[in-house]
Amino acid sequence: MSHSVTLPSTEHIIELEKRHRLPGSQSMTDLAGIVVDRAVNAEVWDTDGKRYIDFFTGVGVSNIGHSHPRFLEELNAQLSKCAVGTFYTDARSRYYALLASQLPEQLRGIHMFSTGSEAVEAAVKLARAATGKQEILSFWGGFHGKTQGALSLHGGPRKHGSGPFPPGSHQAPYADCRHCPLQLEHPGCGQRCVDLAEQSLANASVGDLAAVIVEPVQGTNGNIVPPEGYLRALRHLADRHDALLILDEVITGFGRTGALFAFEHDPGIAPDIVVLGKAMASGMPASAIVSRPGLAEGTSFAVPSAAASTFGGNPLASAASLATLRVLLDERLPERSRELGKLVADRLAAWREEFPFVGNADNAGLMIGVELVHPATRRPLPKDLTRRLFRQLMARGVLAMAYDSRIRLYPPLSIPPHHLEEGLAAFEGAFRSMAPAISRL
Repeated sequence: MSHSVTLPSTEHIIELEKRHRLPGSQSMTDLAGIVVDRAVNAEVWDTDGKRYIDFFTGVGVSNIGHSHPRFLEELNAQLSKCAVGTFYTDARSRYYALLASQLPEQLRGIHMFSTGSEAVEAAVKLARAATGKQEILSFWGGFHGKTQGALSLHGGPRKHGSGPFPPGSHQAPYADCRHCPLQLEHPGCGQRCVDLAEQSLANASVGDLAAVIVEPVQGTNGNIVPPEGYLRALRHLADRHDALLILDEVITGFGRTGALFAFEHDPGIAPDIVVLGKAMASGMPASAIVSRPGLAEGTSFAVPSAAASTFGGNPLASAASLATLRVLLDERLPERSRELGKLVADRLAAWREEFPFVGNADNAGLMIGVELVHPATRRPLPKDLTRRLFRQLMARGVLAMAYDSRIRLYPPLSIPPHHLEEGLAAFEGAFRSMAPAISRL
């Protein structure tokens, strides 16, 4: 006699979790209010059977798409053998060798961790150990994680109420040219924001700058693409202070911008340390720092166990990282991101033309940012309207970080063109539906 199994309802699953969960979870979780049942490439189905195009991907984690067959095969093979441990493993050694083969000669030292915040903390620790100095320069709108040290680098209100923070952090304006604090225009400005950073250090620093840390494209701030030459100017700033340049590629890394790493877009950039995470292992917790050879040797960072991480580089994370990188390279997904990014750029230009409430709209490959503004004043759209847009997109079958005035889109690099078109068309439909309400502001 067979017995059918009754699965819990969506409402029961959500209520059960909320009953035991502390507040402070990701906004997307509660705003979407869905329970994911399964996902394949760029498609997600919830437990009620509704299908979505995924422009969220866990904030740019699934660059190779959900449930890639090769990824699942290699991950399951490792899981059946060993999932945790500190010892040398074949998966990690092969991953280090493959990753190193894709990096320039000046970046050969690799160390794995489990989260982006943990890797940022390690990068700062290494910079201080290597230079013997303490201060760090970061940028307005920059986001490097939610641990106390990483949060101290944030230039904005996200850190309000979370202090006190470790001393030695300085912030200067990022090259967000649509919102220049000096009210200048690029390129005629002559990179005055970098000059302002120099002035800030001259007046606020004690002359002990260990590193400059910056996102090649600012992610959490809205996928802000800086102008050409900006990172080179920061490289020169760091050199003038005998400081290191740390590039936070937690979001931009592994093909998102149309190159395997965003710094590859500018061959004049030679970072000292690069921070990796998010898409590194397609959903398995994995992150890393890569650095110049010899940077750590003879320092406090190199003392046995000083940089150890309980889960960093474990066999399962290493196998997931190796499988992810193999898929990215073999299927030429960075190049695919670049090509699809050209199509996206054309659509963004059309949006700016058709919709007066679309302000800044830019992309680097499939790292896409769209700003929604009051047409008359260019102030950000209020949350009641952006949340309304979010609900419309959900109804139209699109998952996207579109609940604030700065929309961030991260479709898989493997997304089929017709699914990309379906998602972009849903945005256009939602924009047209909301246009009358926005015009009445």
